[in-house]
Amino acid sequence: MNEGHWERLKSRYPVGARVTGRVKVAFQHGVFLEVDGDPEARVFVDLLSYNPGGTSAGGGLPGVGELVTGVVADRVDRDRQLRVRVGPPWRSSE
Repeated sequence: MNEGHWERLKSRYPVGARVTGRVKVAFQHGVFLEVDGDPEARVFVDLLSYNPGGTSAGGGLPGVGELVTGVVADRVDRDRQLRVRVGPPWRSSE
């Protein structure tokens, strides 16, 4: 992805923005989503950030083709990648 494309993606999806995408590729520890029909966009949801039910028990990741909605939690310039969290953030055990 070239610099201009990455800048447009960051502008469209700032940290805190809701994003919906379809699982394009699944790995053991995370999935990549395709958003806006853009095959170059790197939108990653890792296992620790996938908590749709809001419980600490967690569950499996969605499969290829499934629709996922979450919130942009981080943008990694080095990898030109958006990191997405699904469900509420984990609470600290205070």
